[in-house]
Amino acid sequence: MPTALQIIMDAEREAAKILDEAKAQAEKIKREAEEKAQKVFTEAYERAISEAEQEAGELKKTAKDHAEREARAMLQEAEKEIRKIRGEASKNLEAAVQVALKDILSSS
Repeated sequence: MPTALQIIMDAEREAAKILDEAKAQAEKIKREAEEKAQKVFTEAYERAISEAEQEAGELKKTAKDHAEREARAMLQEAEKEIRKIRGEASKNLEAAVQVALKDILSSS
């Protein structure tokens, strides 16, 4: 028959064993939680980078489209101004020719 001291020692050993197992289980849970947290952080970070790159691409395209529209408008305005200047130059040339002819004809 086991003595009371033997029963207490067996109970203490069993308690120490249970405590060690609980500590090991707690450490495993902690390690798994840290790994999951790191994975979630990495996925969120990569998703944020991807979204930022996509948004930057969209902004770049929008800016390019806007710049192209502005450039076309400026080009049309420049062409209009060139036509106007050419028209005025043509009128001035005709007037200059008329003055020159008048001078030539009146000097004769």
